[in-house]
Amino acid sequence: MFQSVTYQIFQSKQKSNLIITACILLFIFTNVLLDYSFTQFQNSAFYISESLLFSSYWVLFLPLLTAVLKLTKKSENLMIRLLVISAAIVLHLFSYPILVWIISKVFYYHTFSYWQTFNFGLSAYFIKTVIIYGVSLLVVVLWNRKSQSLPLKEKVDGQTNEQNFIRSILISDRNNKKQLLEVKDILYFAANSPYVTIYHSSKKYLHAETLRSLETQLDGKQFVRIHKSHIVNIDKISAIQSRQNGDYDITLLEHTTLRVSRSYAKNFKSKFSEHNQLALK
Repeated sequence: MFQSVTYQIFQSKQKSNLIITACILLFIFTNVLLDYSFTQFQNSAFYISESLLFSSYWVLFLPLLTAVLKLTKKSENLMIRLLVISAAIVLHLFSYPILVWIISKVFYYHTFSYWQTFNFGLSAYFIKTVIIYGVSLLVVVLWNRKSQSLPLKEKVDGQTNEQNFIRSILISDRNNKKQLLEVKDILYFAANSPYVTIYHSSKKYLHAETLRSLETQLDGKQFVRIHKSHIVNIDKISAIQSRQNGDYDITLLEHTTLRVSRSYAKNFKSKFSEHNQLALK
C-alpha cells in the first residue's frame, strides 16, 4: 500500500514537472515568434540570440512555480498561500535581471545592466507573472477541494461495488432443471476443472464456471480463498485448528474439514478475524 501511494506521488510530481516544462518551451517559442513578427512589422533587425536571452524570463517558472505548488499544497490557509504567491512574484521579477546579466556576461559581447532589464521585465512581464502565479493558486485550491471530496466518492463507489456482488447463482441439476441458489447458503466452492463444484447446505452442484471467475464476483468479506482449489464461506466455519506448520484445518457447520494452505493463511486469518472480531494465532 505504501509503495503504491509513493509511486503515485512520484508519478504525479513527474507529470507536473513535464507539464510546466512543456508550457515554458511553448512560451519561449511564442515569445521568439512574436519578437520576430514585431521586427518584421517595424522593418527592424531581428537577433534571435537576444530574443532567447530575454525569453529566459520563462525559465524561472520551472523552479519557482514548482516550489509554489509544493508550498501552497501543504497549507490550507489562504493568507499563507497569498503570501507565497506574492513572494514568488517579487522573487521572479528581481531574479530575472540577475539571470539576464549572468548569461549576457558569460556568453555575449554586451552585458545588459540590472536596472535596465528590471524596468523592461516590469513593463513587459508584470501582468503575465501575476496571472500565471494566480492561476497556479486557483489550480491548487480546486485540486484540494477535489481531494477532500474523494473519500465520499470512494464511499459511494464502495457501496456500488458491494451491490454488484452476486447474491445468487443459477445452476442446472441432472435433469437440466434451472435453480437459483442463495450465495449465503453455500458452504464452499471446490475447483473441478473445467467446472466448479458448489457445496450447498442441502447438496452439491456442478457449475460451469472457474474458481478464479467466481472469486471476483463474490463478496470478499464473506468468501475467502483458502487453497488453490477452495473458496469457503466464513459464516459456515465452526472451528479452526492450527497444524503448527503454517497450515490450518477448518471445520464447517456440517462437519466437513478443509485445509487452509500456508500461502493463503495470512489473508484468511485477516479476513476471518475482521469478520468475527477476534485474533488468530
